[in-house]
Amino acid sequence: MHARTRIRSAIAAALASIAPVTANRDDPLQADALPCIGLFTPDEATQELTMGSRRQMRRMDLYIDGYVRAGADLDDQLDTMALRIERAIAVGGKFGGTLDRIELVRTVTDRLTSGELKAGVTRLQFVVTYQTKFGQPDA
Repeated sequence: MHARTRIRSAIAAALASIAPVTANRDDPLQADALPCIGLFTPDEATQELTMGSRRQMRRMDLYIDGYVRAGADLDDQLDTMALRIERAIAVGGKFGGTLDRIELVRTVTDRLTSGELKAGVTRLQFVVTYQTKFGQPDA
């Protein structure tokens, strides 16, 4: 199993107490299933470490989208969702050794409308740093 998969799974498990989580690029929005959380890892940069055994330092972008039903207090609901996500990530530490560091770099909120579905989303962007053996992204 690729290290990215292990990281997504560990973080999804940590967020499951907040709302149902989709840990792949699937559309998590179902009108009857709000609130919900989607997370995905669209980009990763790799740098070879040559001191000692060959290893790769990886820096991966992790996006966590928290969706809530729109209402008069939408911004407050989105802030509450972001607060719960940030706390769960902070408590997770190194997520059982799957990563070295996780850092929040940006939060964006938006209102979504699609037919009858009225929702809001808060997107938290994290940078995750972890290491693998050279040529073995599963180790």
